[in-house]
Amino acid sequence: MSLLRRLLTHLALLPARLLGHLPLGPGRALMRLASPLVERLMQRRRRIVDRNLELCFPDWTQERRRDVRRAHFVALSEAVAETAVCWCRRRPLDHAQGRVEGLAHLDAARADGHGVLLVTGHTTCLELGARLFAEQVVARGVYRPLRNPVLNRFQNRGRDRYSPGMIARDQLKSMIRHLRAGEVVWYAPDQDFGPERSEFVPFFGVSTATTRGLLDLARLGRARVVPMYPLKDPDSGRVTVQVLPAFEGVPSDDAAADLRQYNRFLEAQILKAPAQYWWLHRRFKSAPAGQSDRYADRAKGT
Repeated sequence: MSLLRRLLTHLALLPARLLGHLPLGPGRALMRLASPLVERLMQRRRRIVDRNLELCFPDWTQERRRDVRRAHFVALSEAVAETAVCWCRRRPLDHAQGRVEGLAHLDAARADGHGVLLVTGHTTCLELGARLFAEQVVARGVYRPLRNPVLNRFQNRGRDRYSPGMIARDQLKSMIRHLRAGEVVWYAPDQDFGPERSEFVPFFGVSTATTRGLLDLARLGRARVVPMYPLKDPDSGRVTVQVLPAFEGVPSDDAAADLRQYNRFLEAQILKAPAQYWWLHRRFKSAPAGQSDRYADRAKGT
């Protein structure tokens, strides 16, 4: 990476650092003002959001999907402030930012000495939820390293404030070692990693490539699989991180059944606050054999 690009990246991070040292409420308010511009500038992603909502909620009116899309970009803009605060704030979060519920389910899963694979989904408040959780439970997150080394270092240093260390998603041996040691590793596997690494199982009625990686990781790590999901109250801004009972019998010999259990968990949580799910992902880019590209008409070239 050239010296000039490094310098430009550091300059671009100055607003994020300033935002990260503001109280969370004013920071969110500033970003909400920017949300119409964010939505307008992200035309490619806006088309993907529209297509995802159309596929998942075909019975909704076009107006309802449009309203959810707009609310999604508001939540996405607020997430910029939330992430900046999480990565820049040195002192712990307080009760005003949120709480964690259901830790008894985590304790039950760990009672026999097993590690826990804490699975969740990509939500706009995931960073804030992860910090709230990690300030109560020692846990390592699986993440995708960023190509820009300056941004990657900024991200990792920020997360090191509340985590004993992150694990890059290609470091399988490290994940297995921590799980076998009885630790908690949290992982959001709701992305399309291609048909070779996935099973096609329903997600909101759409046959969706769902990664087998979470099952392989649980099996190799001899871990229990426990679902967790953060949701933000739109009025107060407080995030509730809900830990639910461990999945029954996962992993089993039936990968499709196991992954359906994961997708059903996601569906139930998403329906509580549809705008907060990360609809920007091309969640349905892989299609079963014989089916065409499901983004071809609405998101051509994305």
